Amino acid sequence: MDYIVEMKSITKKFGSIIANDNIDFNLKQGETHALVGENGAGKTTLMRILYGQYKHDSGEILIRGKREEYNISKALSLGIGMVHQNFMQIPNMSVLENIILGHAPLKHIFIDYKEARNKVKGLLDRFNMKISLNRPISSLSVGERQKIEIIKTLYLGANILILDEPTAVLTPQESDELFNIIEELKSEGKSVIFISHKLKEVITVADRITVMRGGKVSAKYVRGQVTETDIARAMIGKNEVSLFQNQKRGCIGETVCSFEKLWFFDDEGIPKLRDLSFEIRSGEILGIGGVEGNGQTELLNSIIGMEHLSSGKIILAGDDITNLSIAQRRKSGVGYISEDRMTTGLALEADMSENVICGTEDTFKNLVFLNKEKIESFSSEMIKKFDIRGIEKGKPVNNLSGGNMQKIVLAREISRNPKLLVASQPTRGLDIGAINFVRKILLEEKDKGTAILLISANLEELLSLSDRIIVLYEGGISGEIFSHEIENNSVSESDIGLMMGGITVRKDGDTNDTDV
Repeated sequence: MDYIVEMKSITKKFGSIIANDNIDFNLKQGETHALVGENGAGKTTLMRILYGQYKHDSGEILIRGKREEYNISKALSLGIGMVHQNFMQIPNMSVLENIILGHAPLKHIFIDYKEARNKVKGLLDRFNMKISLNRPISSLSVGERQKIEIIKTLYLGANILILDEPTAVLTPQESDELFNIIEELKSEGKSVIFISHKLKEVITVADRITVMRGGKVSAKYVRGQVTETDIARAMIGKNEVSLFQNQKRGCIGETVCSFEKLWFFDDEGIPKLRDLSFEIRSGEILGIGGVEGNGQTELLNSIIGMEHLSSGKIILAGDDITNLSIAQRRKSGVGYISEDRMTTGLALEADMSENVICGTEDTFKNLVFLNKEKIESFSSEMIKKFDIRGIEKGKPVNNLSGGNMQKIVLAREISRNPKLLVASQPTRGLDIGAINFVRKILLEEKDKGTAILLISANLEELLSLSDRIIVLYEGGISGEIFSHEIENNSVSESDIGLMMGGITVRKDGDTNDTDV
């Protein structure tokens, strides 16, 4: 059978670590081939070799039957494009400039912005993306920035698309739209390599599935002949693969934090939070659902102190923290697991010790100097407690897997014993093992009485962990799901999806546009 891509006996080493060990992988024209595995399994390394970002140590690559040795430029010329999980964007440039950078159409010696805008606008319309091309990338949400990466790859004319966790930041409805686009691209003869940890969507979208574990291929499947459990077992090498669930739903205490009539207006005077009021109790996991861009970012930033509310109050353990600084809020008991561990969660060029004590340096001082022995002892304790792997003393954390990076964030925030823990997309981009670890930690914090605000675009995660869920639409609450409804499965993911679109689902099953 003819393949558009053939990777034969690919081996790649980083020092003594074998990232890819004699890997065979191929891709047919007009198919979606899913590549699945835990963080550190070697998936992204293999695809970066195909994209020309890394050079393999041994083996060969054939594109359309021809052996190729190439870099990224050569890969692009061959029609290979990659949407990275970590964005390749320039924050201060506009959406349009980021997409056409280095590949802008010219009219004589000048950039033909009209042609570029029309082409990009056409792609945005195909994805039903309502994003202004003039906005700076830095002003977009994580979900919007991921969408722009997909658009850029298509703009560059890729007919072999490598999508690295493309739905990690999308709602179910948005994911369905992406799957429709993938089907459309396949019908045009394009081929897609789909890297994902979401097994349900892998089963849905993939024609073939290759599973990797420990740098090797552990299983191969075809559509219709595999279950999610089969894939999960091949990923982790264990028979038990069920994810942790909230088994003590509704076991909550007194109010820890209340949010009273929150309003937030952006620089253009548009309300991003509109008269938003709710509370969260001790030992409660309160889930916040909604399509990204409906107030989650503004709510999050207002809680941790990155933005100041236009009006309203935040009361934590009886104290008004509305006007406190970030540092003061953290001392008051606010913990924060960032949705983007690569930029706001960690200092990537710093080592484990520096990251894990960040913000608590005073507790590690002898008078005016840091106590290195105390810091190293604490770091070792956190490495053991949170099972953080791949740490090299004094080395930056930027080469760790996403799961181990997230464990450092968890170690830092939870070691401070927060009263309120804000967890924003805490399992985004993680494999099933790391997801289970994060869930376990959050449920342990719940048992200790910590109030947890869980912001997630993953409905399965919200339904599995939350004691209660509120759904945001245009800065207000469009729906609320209580613990007994979650336990009785009386509210479906589709119902929540309607709430995300501003449709309130009533008890009689009817729906109304919300007046939020």
